[in-house]
Amino acid sequence: MTMPRNPPVWPRWRDTKSWGTNTCIRPASVAPPPSVVGRTRASRDLPSRRVRAGPDLSGRRRRPRRGRAPRATASRCQAANACAALLHSRPGPSHTRRMPFEGLLDSLAEALVVLDPSLRILEWNVAMQRLTGVSRADAVGRNADAALPLFRDQALAPLVRRALAGETPGAIELSHTMRDDDRVVRLEARCAPWRDGKGAIAGAVTILTDISDRQHRALLLRAMEAIGHSLTSSLDLNEVLDTIVGKALEVMAAESAVVVLGDATSREYRVMRAAGRLSQKYAAAGSIPMGGGPISRAVQEARTVTTRNILTDTSLWLAPARRADIEREGFKAVAAAPLAAGGRILGALVVHYWRERTFGAEEVAALEFLAEQAAIAIRNASRYEAEHGQATRIRALTDVNRRISSALELDGLLRTISESAAELTGARLASFWLADEKRRQLSFTSGSRAELVEEYSPRILSYEQGSVGWVASHRRALVVDDVLADARLVNRAWVERWGLRSFAGYPVLVGDELLAVMALANTEPLRFGADTQDLIDMFLAQAAIAIQNARVYREAQRRRDVAEVLARLARELTATLEVEPIAKLLARGAAELVNARAAGVYLVEPEDGSLRALAAYGADADIMRELVFKPGEGAVGRAVADHRIVITPDILSDPAIRLSAWVRERIRASGYRAVIGVPLLTHDRVIGAVGLGAEPGSTFSPEDVQALESLADQAALAFENARLYASARDSLVRLRETQAQLVQAAKMSALGQLVSGVAHELNNPLSVIVGYGQLLLARDVAPGVLRPIELMVSQADRMAKIVRNLLLFARQRPAERTTVNLNEVMEQTLALRVNQLSLSGIAVEKRFFRGLPPVLADPHQLEQVILNLLLNAEQAMLEAKTGGRIMATTNVSRDGREVHAEVIDDGPGIAPDALPHIFEPFFTTKTVGSGTGLGLSVSYGIVEEHGGRLGVESRPGRTVFTLDLPVVMPASTPRETPAGSPKVITGDGRTALIVEDEPSVLDLIVTLLTQTGWRVEVATGGRKGLERVRSQRYDLIVSDIRMPEGGGEDFYRDAVALDAALTNRFIFITGDTANREAYSLLADAGVPIIEKPFAPTLLLDAIRRVATSLTPSS
Repeated sequence: MTMPRNPPVWPRWRDTKSWGTNTCIRPASVAPPPSVVGRTRASRDLPSRRVRAGPDLSGRRRRPRRGRAPRATASRCQAANACAALLHSRPGPSHTRRMPFEGLLDSLAEALVVLDPSLRILEWNVAMQRLTGVSRADAVGRNADAALPLFRDQALAPLVRRALAGETPGAIELSHTMRDDDRVVRLEARCAPWRDGKGAIAGAVTILTDISDRQHRALLLRAMEAIGHSLTSSLDLNEVLDTIVGKALEVMAAESAVVVLGDATSREYRVMRAAGRLSQKYAAAGSIPMGGGPISRAVQEARTVTTRNILTDTSLWLAPARRADIEREGFKAVAAAPLAAGGRILGALVVHYWRERTFGAEEVAALEFLAEQAAIAIRNASRYEAEHGQATRIRALTDVNRRISSALELDGLLRTISESAAELTGARLASFWLADEKRRQLSFTSGSRAELVEEYSPRILSYEQGSVGWVASHRRALVVDDVLADARLVNRAWVERWGLRSFAGYPVLVGDELLAVMALANTEPLRFGADTQDLIDMFLAQAAIAIQNARVYREAQRRRDVAEVLARLARELTATLEVEPIAKLLARGAAELVNARAAGVYLVEPEDGSLRALAAYGADADIMRELVFKPGEGAVGRAVADHRIVITPDILSDPAIRLSAWVRERIRASGYRAVIGVPLLTHDRVIGAVGLGAEPGSTFSPEDVQALESLADQAALAFENARLYASARDSLVRLRETQAQLVQAAKMSALGQLVSGVAHELNNPLSVIVGYGQLLLARDVAPGVLRPIELMVSQADRMAKIVRNLLLFARQRPAERTTVNLNEVMEQTLALRVNQLSLSGIAVEKRFFRGLPPVLADPHQLEQVILNLLLNAEQAMLEAKTGGRIMATTNVSRDGREVHAEVIDDGPGIAPDALPHIFEPFFTTKTVGSGTGLGLSVSYGIVEEHGGRLGVESRPGRTVFTLDLPVVMPASTPRETPAGSPKVITGDGRTALIVEDEPSVLDLIVTLLTQTGWRVEVATGGRKGLERVRSQRYDLIVSDIRMPEGGGEDFYRDAVALDAALTNRFIFITGDTANREAYSLLADAGVPIIEKPFAPTLLLDAIRRVATSLTPSS
């Protein structure tokens, strides 16, 4: 950019004076040089000689140092003297020999060229030759434009023309590329007219001064100020490094700058900051491998390393992968300065250029200065982080001490300690192993990260196994830097999977008693300073005390729990007549009483006397449920046969316990060996037994046996009371389950397929009708057309609502209890039948209670109940061929605790003899083939499961089905603010891809997007859409899910695999909501899904939410 100056305009020079030994031309209107200011008049008025007028090219005035003229002033005076001497020569075409003052011109530091009015070069000094690379012989006599492109510069050419016109314009700055090394320099250009003896303009003199160093020093000064301010005002390392790389780009005129950390022993250098032209992929890699390039050499040799071209420099060595990265990026020249602080090399500051170039001494010094500042920032940040970390550790220890001092529950306490230990030490995983000194075993209890420890095995180790066993047996800490090379490693696969390498173990002791071992694992070697080690020792001491207190408390708690469990189980066992709940209570209670690994309840089969599991609880519950014991087999079989408690320390090796081969293999696959069998006796008859399993080596104390015997006696009485009732109840439950499965399966097999297909086919044209109708309503349309369009849209919405209700009804799903408004359920169900009822001549009347409180229910099951009641009334009136009316009402009971609903019809009524059987399975009054007799029975069961009542009253001409459900009071929720109309985001030329096989829907979406400024491309299926994605990037993709030429879910997976940036750029539309697998897959991925038919505003709102987080793909 041209930077004009505003020096005094000197039209011509009239005299010269001599001061000392230097002769300098000056204009008459300018004061004497500052070197003579302050002298006496006599000393100033020294004799001088007159010369012809000549140009003053000084360009500006500067204050010199006292006593002598500065070098710049002397140089400019020399230039002026040389130009004055030019006036003594006659310019002309024959001027081919060198002028007599050529020695004076060649001694100038500035580059000087003299041009005649036709821009022919008359003089070209040595400095000009160095600057341009053009010799004097090649320049003199040639036109300036042809000799040097610099004279065609848009800023310099007008300056020369002004000088030829007699003006002395101000200096300007411009850029110039050196021919020898392609280095770009900044020049200051000054021009002045050259007049002959008669005062006529004979040409122009141009002087070019290299000011690159001056400008570079100014940039460096500003950089020093900015970095100094950043270092003193912020402890944020990221902020300081941002300033340094930014100033490196500016001072070094670099195209990219990078700060990396690592020393001579590092295998790779971590990228701390990257700025400039480097690609996002390169910068995001996060590390640069060690090799023989400029960075590695700068770090290893502790000096600045530069290269003109990193790819061709034979003094450097690059690994093939690193060379490929550099070739892909395209940079050539590189300079790397080490980050040195406190006698250590911390990393390097690196600048890149996408052209070849060399580096001067001042540039190297500037880069080293910036690297020094970066090293200071990193060192300061490290110190700050160390101090901050120490404070954090102290706070963490204080918090841990507070928590563990108040905690008495052992499992929760150890989990808290594990998490705090990981936070305190920075380890990836901290875990605790409880010690059993009698058995010399360690049992894993808890860890800081559930995802790591849930797959770890074995969970029990002897003192002779593993690193934790070594810590337990030696009673001292152990640190292992590389566990993969350690012979004590137990589970290599688990260690390799989670990338763990180091281990540190510490014994938790109280006196000579080992309470536990704390184990730390990390991906890097664990190194703790003295302060951290002291904190760990304090932490372990507090943990030991807390664990001991928790053990004492746990034992007291266990005794109290035994009494409470026995009392609670006695109440629960006598409060139910259900066999399975009794068995579950017994299994859980028995395991809790003696802290067993698993417990199972086995009842005697009347047919063959075998023992089958009715309930199981604990870690090996699945195995216990599978076991079937023949009479006299196993501990439970012996207990039943002998009418006594049977105990064995190892069921697999006890010769007194008989086991079949299959049972033995299943027990061997479990984690228990010690077993106790307790018979369930009632009135001298054994109905079953309770079996409990514990880890190998466990024993059952007399207190355990006494507690189990008491529990078994109470459970036996409960079983005897429930046995007969359970037998009948099981038959009824199985029948109901079979009925529900038959009804649901038959309905889903027919209705589900039909509704899914019909809904998909209807939703596409409905989308077009609703979409274009709403677009028309948004425009100014004639009043005569407005009403038909509104009717068209409202009726299309009505059809869409009907389709949705059909899909909801036909979709099979598990019961999901939620707060439900019964008015809404009845409204939706009536919507399914209202048209058919109207066609059958049956009127529908609704009387719904406003403000009806919610009930806790599955809305789809309630919808099934209401539909069965409506169908029952409709079919009764159709068979009587009377037409009639159905009334649906809702209300609230007087006490407000129940919601009451009625379905009333004026049909023929129900016969008095049939009324008591109306809710029985398979009972029907319809003709053969008209019904299954299951609808009302299933409805009765659904209502009963919801804690409600379904009743019926009937007389000729009036039948009333009543439904009563308990009210649930919902939790208060803040009132929602009504949402406004979604804001439309314009495409602004961004590109969207529409993948849709339905032409009309495709046309609608294209219309919506093009109207909002998107550039749109289309594809008719997932496969064609994927071809588009391979060839072009898109800012937005709107796709259907079910298409014949490639489904939407496969298209999404393949597109995201090609370009991960597309993950958040998809919007799916679908009319096939019955396809829950694809629907759930996309919903779980967080992709917006819009169900057809949709309003244009809904689609535009989804586009807005997607587009606001994106930038154009270009």
